[in-house]
Amino acid sequence: MKKKSIVVVLGIIENEKGEVLLSLRNDPKFVGAHLKWDFVGGKVEMGESLEEALLREAKEESGFKVKIKKMLPHCIRKNWKLPNHFLHVLVFCYVTKKLSGRLCSKDAKIDGLKWVKPKDALKMDLIFSARIFLKLYLQEKARMK
Repeated sequence: MKKKSIVVVLGIIENEKGEVLLSLRNDPKFVGAHLKWDFVGGKVEMGESLEEALLREAKEESGFKVKIKKMLPHCIRKNWKLPNHFLHVLVFCYVTKKLSGRLCSKDAKIDGLKWVKPKDALKMDLIFSARIFLKLYLQEKARMK
């Protein structure tokens, strides 16, 4: 069976109300992600930095131009067994601020977008990586107070 590795970058987009943007994933081949809430983001393409990929993905998946504030100090490693290959994924996450744009997605794998208070997001059916990064985000926010 073939093996493949990819790098994924996520963005916690904050709005002026202190809410974060979640996207509902529609990807039946990834059972662990299908119909779960996640942060916007995606695969880093050849030649892109993490930051360039995040700016592109944020625009494609949310409709927003964002400003990157900081990277959360963690990398998640996940292995997926798919029908025709094994997929090794490294996931990084940045905290961002919404600058401009209109809420809309140009990605067929997004079933919906929703602004939520960060603590309320913990009660939602989140993909594993979003839950880990959300907890880190909340810890960082608590330290800043």
